[in-house]
Amino acid sequence: MNKSILLALFSLTCILTAPRAQRPILSPLPQKVEWGEKAFRGDQTQYIRTTKGVVTDKGLAKYKRLVPKQAEGYYLKVTPDEIVAVGRDEAGLFYAEQTLRQITSAEEVMQCEIADWPSVECRGVIEGFYGNPWSHQDRLRQFAFYGQNKLNTYVYGPKDDPYHRTHWREPYPDDEAARIRELAEAAHKNHVQFVWALHPGMDIRWNLEDSMAVVSKLEKMYSLGVRSFAIFFDDIWGEGAKGDKQAGLLNYATDQFVRKHRDVHPLILCPTQYNKSWSSGDYLSTLGNTLYPEIRIMWTGNSVVDMIGKQDMEWINSQIKRKAFIWLNYPVNDYCQSRLLMGRTYGNDLDIYDMVSGFCSNPMEYAEASKVSLYSIADYTWNMPQYDSEVSWQHAMEALMPTCKEAFGFFCMNNVDLGKTGHGLRREGESPQFGKGGQPSLFDFMLLDANADALLADSVNQPEMLQEIAPWVESMKLLGQRGIQVMQMKAALERKDSVEFIGHYKAQAAIEQKQKAITSRDYEGSIVKAKPVVSGDVITPWVNEACASMVKEYKNSYSYGKQFLPYQVLDDGQYLIMAEGKYLTDAEASTDRTGDFPVFLSDRDTINPQRQLWNIELSVATGRYKVTNVQDGRYVNERGAFWADKDVNPYDPEWHTFTILRAEEGYTIQCGGSAGNGYWILGDNRITNGTEPYTFRIIPLQ
Repeated sequence: MNKSILLALFSLTCILTAPRAQRPILSPLPQKVEWGEKAFRGDQTQYIRTTKGVVTDKGLAKYKRLVPKQAEGYYLKVTPDEIVAVGRDEAGLFYAEQTLRQITSAEEVMQCEIADWPSVECRGVIEGFYGNPWSHQDRLRQFAFYGQNKLNTYVYGPKDDPYHRTHWREPYPDDEAARIRELAEAAHKNHVQFVWALHPGMDIRWNLEDSMAVVSKLEKMYSLGVRSFAIFFDDIWGEGAKGDKQAGLLNYATDQFVRKHRDVHPLILCPTQYNKSWSSGDYLSTLGNTLYPEIRIMWTGNSVVDMIGKQDMEWINSQIKRKAFIWLNYPVNDYCQSRLLMGRTYGNDLDIYDMVSGFCSNPMEYAEASKVSLYSIADYTWNMPQYDSEVSWQHAMEALMPTCKEAFGFFCMNNVDLGKTGHGLRREGESPQFGKGGQPSLFDFMLLDANADALLADSVNQPEMLQEIAPWVESMKLLGQRGIQVMQMKAALERKDSVEFIGHYKAQAAIEQKQKAITSRDYEGSIVKAKPVVSGDVITPWVNEACASMVKEYKNSYSYGKQFLPYQVLDDGQYLIMAEGKYLTDAEASTDRTGDFPVFLSDRDTINPQRQLWNIELSVATGRYKVTNVQDGRYVNERGAFWADKDVNPYDPEWHTFTILRAEEGYTIQCGGSAGNGYWILGDNRITNGTEPYTFRIIPLQ
């Protein structure tokens, strides 16, 4: 439809206030911008001559040379008398309108001339994490966010959708199919490719029947409005991991499905060897030599979790004989679920835009919290050479929580690092305000408490974001209160006041227990439950170490109140538990499976390492240790099993805590309280109960 030379009533309503003649924040940052003086006031309704359209529209030939030639490019000009917005295509016009919206949100609208286009063709998000998938409403809000921020790709591949993975041959039930249709429509309205991913590799048979089943499933998804597709073979082994067979299937699907529909994009493949550290043999070169050239191949970098550099791209592109499609495993936190990753998005090279066919981020299961990083992913992929991670981060926090930006910024600064994980990625700059004077002060902890209160009080204005981060906000508040008590313990020790010291110790211990009781996603049917950690690299360890150090010093000098102080052979933290060289593992990480128990496996799990990590933490109520799986938060009971039914057998510290003692080559684990005094022993590749001590190796996560 011709949208050119419209004389329209252009209502410029002030959404955000800005100082006089101040340039507005434009995100993503345009490629070329020239600013002038004031054009008109934004809080007045004026008749503005408005020209909008695409270069092929009648009457817009005079703007053709001004519009960038790249797909999705646009030209935008604002003067006191006229607004011109012309796109290379419909997407370009849509993006021009997004930029215009940002410009006219200022109190005083400035004159400007913009020529803009994206650095990367496919820019967006892969919902490919393990854990609780995003909700339907999460996804709908995401698509609106992508449109506003010029992200154009969404890959649907949550590991825990059975019709994507375990039951891939089966069609979606009618109600779920209707939701997929609605998602595809909502994505397309925001100029987002809705890429539906199929994951057949767990049980695929390399025969014509299964090849036809793949095409049949793709046709069913096409009937729901999906026009972009991916086929995943990640995180599998055995028969499904054969590169030549995968290539044959993708080529078959291209011939029998993609090329029979004019409106379907080329397929995307997630290979089994999707990072350099896992590459071996001729797998990658087989894909490069055999796959049709239009099929795109995903890549996570030098390892599973990695930032992407130019040399990385040179290596992989030479292997697969095409530009890799980047699957960035950040800010995904399915392997460090106790942490929210709210810090800067940095570490990717700024000169690889012409070496990638796409660049998508795998986010957290927390859709709203992920937007802090996704805002920067949009900045980075749209205008890669001019990307500034610090500036983008600051803009993201302000855009997402405008009514409480200071408190939200403080929260984000204290939720940055991932901690020690099997993947090794760390993030710098956590809690920069803490201990600026050399040593922490009472004020440092008061800031944690006060900013948490400010965020919790603002929940009406930002309900979805606050609902997601609330467990971490509450934990931040309690960390502040606990720190205040620890500082008062320090003062009491300096005054040699044993009564005050024990009083503050008991107060901080009670707060710590409240903090440990906080769980995220603690609802019926939750796949993963996290125990929130705030400032896990800076403030939390400082408080723990300061408290433990003072308790030790106190015990050396005083006898009063020693019965309230713990004997702690292990620091609270995440550990591997081993017996006879095998790793204790949550074999089927999920919830409420009657009679389920952890087992010992010979190999480290490099795909989902949290199944083999165990929270071991001291219970102040009993002075013994509670043991829970990091993956899903389930506790181990006195029989070495998970709960049979959490309503019938809920956690009880009298029953479900254990005495851990050092042994010659490890540790013994003994029941206590109402559970009797039997020992954990190894039996039939699982934990059973015995009368004699058995030595386990308990290894802290390095």
